[in-house]
Amino acid sequence: MRIAIIDLGTNSVRFDVHQIGRGKRARPLHREKLMIRLGQGVFISGKLDREAVRRTLDAFVSFARTAAQFRAEKIIAFGTSALREASDGDRLLEQIRKKTGIEVKVISGQEEARLIARGILANEKFAKGRFALVDIGGGSTEISICRAKEAFFSESFPLGTARLQQIFLKSSPPRGKDSQGRDAVDQLRAYIRSVLLPKMIAEGWPKVGRVIGSSGTIRALQKMVRKARNVKGVSREDLSEFVRRMSAMTTTQLLGIPGVEARRVDMILAGAILLEECMKSLGAKRVAFTDYSLRDGVLDEEMSLHRQKKASHLGFHLEDLREKARKFGSSENHFQQVAEISETLFDRLAKVHRLKPHWKTYLVAAAILHDVGEAVSPAFHEAHSYYIVKNADFPAMDKWETDFLAMLCLGHRGGKVDFKAADFFKNKLKKQAFLRILALLRIADSLDRGHKNAVQEIGIRVEKKRVVIKLKGKSSVDLELLRLEQKKQLFEEVFKRALVIEAQSS
Repeated sequence: MRIAIIDLGTNSVRFDVHQIGRGKRARPLHREKLMIRLGQGVFISGKLDREAVRRTLDAFVSFARTAAQFRAEKIIAFGTSALREASDGDRLLEQIRKKTGIEVKVISGQEEARLIARGILANEKFAKGRFALVDIGGGSTEISICRAKEAFFSESFPLGTARLQQIFLKSSPPRGKDSQGRDAVDQLRAYIRSVLLPKMIAEGWPKVGRVIGSSGTIRALQKMVRKARNVKGVSREDLSEFVRRMSAMTTTQLLGIPGVEARRVDMILAGAILLEECMKSLGAKRVAFTDYSLRDGVLDEEMSLHRQKKASHLGFHLEDLREKARKFGSSENHFQQVAEISETLFDRLAKVHRLKPHWKTYLVAAAILHDVGEAVSPAFHEAHSYYIVKNADFPAMDKWETDFLAMLCLGHRGGKVDFKAADFFKNKLKKQAFLRILALLRIADSLDRGHKNAVQEIGIRVEKKRVVIKLKGKSSVDLELLRLEQKKQLFEEVFKRALVIEAQSS
């Protein structure tokens, strides 16, 4: 299988094509990077620059052509900080889709941090002890505290080279003082600390001795320091001395530093100060560089998906959904019970619903999330659940998947489905799967109507014209029986079989 991965960042866009086989490694077929500066001015104006949009569209047209030449079967494209913040980002995504057919997913900062950590931890070997992963982008910086192959703390901070340069370092050398007499560099340092430290202190982030840095900014800084000082590793002291020197330089002088990249010259001081402050906040003394980053995390997930023959990333993240449901205050006993019943119904009624196995993941996910709207109000909570699922930051879902789960949550209590409410209904197979899954979800939810786990055993018998469900509980299941009778209509309409309920108390 051949896949293409496009990482649309604030400064650059990266495009890779890989061959995924049976082995543990993918074979790279093509790699490309363009400095399109999509975030140019966006952190001041809140809107995308017209020329940056043109450069981005040209890049995607080229990528689509190359992907076709390599016969890529799947294109995964995602955007990060600039698109998260640009008020007109959706317009660009629609232009890309119309020109190339490529759907770009804008991922959250938390998802970005998770995927960066996954990409690095899956590919690098580390010595014993704690370390931090730091990825400095144009609009955000992702930091994870790790030991061996596990990340314990992970966060995306709204700190990036383009953002900080646009706001604080508008000239070389920086000029101007604030009302407290602080120059631009000191203002920038104070701002970085005000963003980093509250989170780290509140959550009790441990100190680390070393940083593993990813991204072009850290690679450029490492290259510059090594050439200047003729050293293998880069210490915090080396970096601090470099910052002190660069703070007094003009653009021409900065370009004269061995190893500096002309395309990064206006942002290199902001990046150096940001890395230095990250290291101070983390307690790190040294920084090393890794070539692995965000798109390697995406590739690793795609390889896992391919090996396990799964159709969606959602199956890897059900525990994340459970944690989200807990945070919204959903009854864990209830959603776990409904999820287990949903799995039982899906497995035992396979000959009835005739859905492919991967659809079970969507049923279980909806079972976990269906009551999150009760955090807003128990009354009409299905509407609140719909809004939360459609707009909250749930990991690894494409837009249609988010809409699919949101509509399942909206319909789980009953009522007619509005087939004009979501674009995925235009797809006949998805529409058919939705109705079958919703029918099963309504039954599963009914079987724990009292939220008391009254049903202990479920027996299912499939006959030609009916399905018989036998319930056995330690206490009365009258409430469940009543609710089942009220909610079985869709089941009978979709599966063309009568649903018969038999109950027995132990």
